[in-house]
Amino acid sequence: MIHVVPGVLHRYDPAVAPVPVLVDVSRSGREYPADFRSPLPFSVVHDNVSMYVDELYASAPKFGATLLYALFPNTYIDTNRSELDIDPAMIDGEWPAPLAPTVSKSGLGLLKSKSRYGEPMQERKFTVAEVRERLDRYYRPYHAELKSSVDRLKRMHGFVYHISCHCMSAVGAPTHRDRGRPRPDFCISDINGTTATPDFVAFIESAIRGLGYSVKINDPYVGGELNSRHGAPADGVESIMLEINKKLFMDVATFKRSPRFGAVKENIDQLLAAIAQHARSTAGRSTPR
Repeated sequence: MIHVVPGVLHRYDPAVAPVPVLVDVSRSGREYPADFRSPLPFSVVHDNVSMYVDELYASAPKFGATLLYALFPNTYIDTNRSELDIDPAMIDGEWPAPLAPTVSKSGLGLLKSKSRYGEPMQERKFTVAEVRERLDRYYRPYHAELKSSVDRLKRMHGFVYHISCHCMSAVGAPTHRDRGRPRPDFCISDINGTTATPDFVAFIESAIRGLGYSVKINDPYVGGELNSRHGAPADGVESIMLEINKKLFMDVATFKRSPRFGAVKENIDQLLAAIAQHARSTAGRSTPR
């Protein structure tokens, strides 16, 4: 294990011969910074993070993958959103560059103005200095380490499989495009075919279905900043977002692990082993770029 940036992220290096696989867990952090504030109960706030995903994918280094884990919660600042995806109404003053609000229009941008169920998340507006501090202290170091890891693996192997790991609610929340719709066990996202090759997406889909789970592609999610910023399949960087349904491994009312947690983790280990083996096989047929 390498402690890269205290209080911000951990990078766990492979325990065996490394493969060009980077597993990125950016939304499971539980170290709430001292200046975190919200008028909502903690149970509501923490329901907006990807609980236990870090545990589900913790075995990645055992199979040769690099694991990157954000210690801070995405409800503080979300690395899976663009730096400019800010609702101007959340800023006390004027942001020094033109903003580009997209997901923030529904309250779920870089800084959350709403919970997934629409409750107000913040007590007040943020000053420009406060937002810059969060970007410089948390957001940018995480993306910098992610890029550094991608670049290092690509130099070593000629290509990289980047898996950005998250969890989703069983039914679409009011702030989401699939409001009220039941969701599959897994969702694989590649920004509608732009951040990974069809062959790699098909491999992941087949591996998950082989474990007995249902899967959809780019539904209900298409991916986010972690994929669009780092994915470049034409240049050997395959990047997908992988969402697992919370109902598979936790009690969504109590937030406790369900009796199925162990079995689901075993299945995730099988998936990680399959991805690592696929990477080894691919590396054996390719030359570094």
